[in-house]
Amino acid sequence: MRIDQKKMRELVARTSPYSPDQLRREANVFYVGGDLPERQTIETLYDSHYQSNAALFHLTFGEEERFPNAENLARLIKKNFNAYLVGRVDFCPSQKMVERAYAAGVDILDIPLHAYDHARSRERGWQMEERLRSLEHARAVFPRWSVVSSLGAGSEPAGSTVAGIDALLEREIVPLVQLCDEGAALPPEQLTRIFNHLQRGWQQKKVLLKPLLPLVFLTSPFAPAASKGVLRGFIDSIEDRRLLAGSDLRRLLRVKEVAESYESSGL
Repeated sequence: MRIDQKKMRELVARTSPYSPDQLRREANVFYVGGDLPERQTIETLYDSHYQSNAALFHLTFGEEERFPNAENLARLIKKNFNAYLVGRVDFCPSQKMVERAYAAGVDILDIPLHAYDHARSRERGWQMEERLRSLEHARAVFPRWSVVSSLGAGSEPAGSTVAGIDALLEREIVPLVQLCDEGAALPPEQLTRIFNHLQRGWQQKKVLLKPLLPLVFLTSPFAPAASKGVLRGFIDSIEDRRLLAGSDLRRLLRVKEVAESYESSGL
């Protein structure tokens, strides 16, 4: 991957694509709001997906009390579409909620930290320590490199974002960095430093990033290093299907194991 400087400037000015009450498509990614009505949403997704297949569905969960609605949408998306599903939970989910999200079909769970600077996190009400605990709950449930946490470039000093990237990687949590409007105040070389450090961290830890690449290319200044040939694209599509089938099988076995455990306990 390479860093596209023009794209970096454009992303600083754009609004966040994550909303619990909007449905939109960008390139081959569907952004689905978890508060949307189920039937109309699935019908709209179906019509668009089968005109041109999406590679990734991104479901933004709403407020905690609306969790069951998004949970049902996740279940319907996995039932009707053969693609990865990312779930974004912008609060501190309990271990039970994490388990329910996984059982409903979420393949990759994002619990954003937004900032790694403790003072900035407290000031914004982002509850960093509580979110880190929720991320550890998720690590115990989801497969390796299937738990993500997003940081905002520009929401804190660049050095703090770099420290957050390293801390997340040490916990085997995939760091994603997205540009926010405050990033416009940072010098371009500092933003470039953050994204270069992020890419090196992914490579050094051998992060399984492939399922997330459609989202990475939309929300960060990374761009493919070179266009794929027909043969490379065909091989990649086969590998994508293999990885997705493996992910679905692991979920099936884990959910079955948990159900049997409850049954043997008389619950």
